Amino acid sequence: MNSINTRLLARCTLWMGALFAAASLHAGPAEDYAKAKEALAVGDLTTGMTFLRQAATQNHAKAQAQLGDILRSAEVSTEAIAMYQKSAAQGEPAGEFGLGRAYADGFGVKQDPAVALEWYRKAEQKNYPPALDALARAYRGGALGLPKDPVKAREYEERAARLATTAAGGASR
Repeated sequence: MNSINTRLLARCTLWMGALFAAASLHAGPAEDYAKAKEALAVGDLTTGMTFLRQAATQNHAKAQAQLGDILRSAEVSTEAIAMYQKSAAQGEPAGEFGLGRAYADGFGVKQDPAVALEWYRKAEQKNYPPALDALARAYRGGALGLPKDPVKAREYEERAARLATTAAGGASR
């Protein structure tokens, strides 16, 4: 009786897995990205990565950038850079920032402060707060070929803070 229950459970598990896989094949990239965000929010990296990859394969720029971030954290440089490039090519500021950060610290590419600054500026033009923070740090320390300028650094910090406050207000509605 126990082996019959085990086989039945195995068949049900396989059947449910097949249904899940079939359902996710029909989902679009936005739905896959939303499922990835939900899974990652509860700490399910495996499911999150699966859905991010599905969305990224379907050219979802935000998924590509987020997948790039995860791959960067795992020190998988070649694939992370490829994801950032695909995302940035679509004008996604998170992908542009990811490339800027890679060039700033030489992650997976030859370190190049001038190229890093170019990518940060592209993301800055779209009011991407992490890019504003990176530029503030660059002005504060005189990095990326920029002069030390505490006034400009403060302007970038304040701009990033205003955007964060605006985003937080929108999220609570």
